[in-house]
Amino acid sequence: MSVRQLGAPEDLETLRPLPARSPAPERITAIAATADLSRVAIATTAPWFREFSEVLLLAEGTVVRLSAPGRRRVLDLVFDPDGSALTAMASGNSILRWSFDAPGEPWTRAMTWGGGADGPDLAQAAGSADGRFFATSNAFSQNVVVRDAATRHVVHDIEDIFKGLAYEDRIQGEGTVALNADGSRLAFSRARRWSSKEGVVVQEIGSRACTEYRTGIPWVNGLAFSPDGAALAVVGARPDETVATVVDLNDPADEPEPVVLPTDDRVDRINLRPVWCGTEPFVPIVDPRRVTVWNLATASARLSVDAPGLRIAAALTPDGRTLVIASPDDGVRAHSLPSLTS
Repeated sequence: MSVRQLGAPEDLETLRPLPARSPAPERITAIAATADLSRVAIATTAPWFREFSEVLLLAEGTVVRLSAPGRRRVLDLVFDPDGSALTAMASGNSILRWSFDAPGEPWTRAMTWGGGADGPDLAQAAGSADGRFFATSNAFSQNVVVRDAATRHVVHDIEDIFKGLAYEDRIQGEGTVALNADGSRLAFSRARRWSSKEGVVVQEIGSRACTEYRTGIPWVNGLAFSPDGAALAVVGARPDETVATVVDLNDPADEPEPVVLPTDDRVDRINLRPVWCGTEPFVPIVDPRRVTVWNLATASARLSVDAPGLRIAAALTPDGRTLVIASPDDGVRAHSLPSLTS
C-alpha cells in the first residue's frame, strides 16, 4: 500500500483564530477527491464556533478557501466527474455549488438555494457519472430533487410528481440518494414513517412510476448504482449493527438478509458514500481507532489504517481505488487500495 501526502496539517488551519484559541479545526465534516487526486475538497468547522465552516480546495499545491455563506455547516461534498465543479450540502437545507471553469471568477462563484441556517440538515448530494445531473434531498420536507448541473433547472421533483395523490399513496425520501451513470434513474431511501418495508425506491427520471426494493435495512446511510445500473449497493444500520446489501434490480430477493459489517460502532445518521470499483462495491467507515474500507457484498475489509484522531473524515475516489483521509493532526493523505487481483 502506498501513501501520498496531499496536504499538511497547517493547510487546514483557520487563518484568523480568536485570541488564545487554537487555529486547528474543530472537526473535518466532509471530504471529496477527484479520481486523479488533482483536486481535494475538505470541509472544516472552527474550534471556537462550530457553525463557522470553510471548504478548502487543495489543487496543484495551493489551498483555496471557499467560505460557506450564512455560517452554514457543510455536511457533504461531491465533485463533478471531471472535477470542474463542487457541490456541497450544508445545514439549513442549502446547496452550495462552485464552478471552477467560470471565466474571471474561477474559485468564488457559489450558488445557494434552500431554507434558513437554522433549518434541518440535508444529508447527501449525488451526481451522475456523466456530470450532467445531481440529486439532493430535503430533510425537512423529505423531498428529493434532481437538477441539471449546467442550468440548475429542476428536472425531477418527487413532491411535485406525487402531488394530488391520496396521503397514503405518496412517496417521500429519507435523505440518501443516488443516480445511475447517465442520470436517467434515481434511487432514494423511503421515509420510514411512510413505509415499514425497509426499502429503497428506484424511479425513472421524469416519471411517476417507481419500484420499491426490500433491503432489510431500516436506516439507510448510503446508496450507489453499479456502473451498468443493474445493481444497487446499500449500507446502513439496524439496532446494534452496521449492515449492507447489494440489490439485484432485475431479480431482487423477496426477503433479503443483509451482511453485518463488524464496525466498532453501528452507523446511524452518518453520511456514507459507497463507490463501485468494477464489480465490487466499497465504502469507507471511520471508527474510533481505524478507518476501514469494507466490501459491501462480502463484509470483508479491503483496507484498514489507523485513524489519526477523532475529528477526521474519509472518502474513496470515484474509481474506488484510493482512500483519502483528512485530519487536523496529519493533514490530508491518500492510501491506495490493494489490487483486486492481489
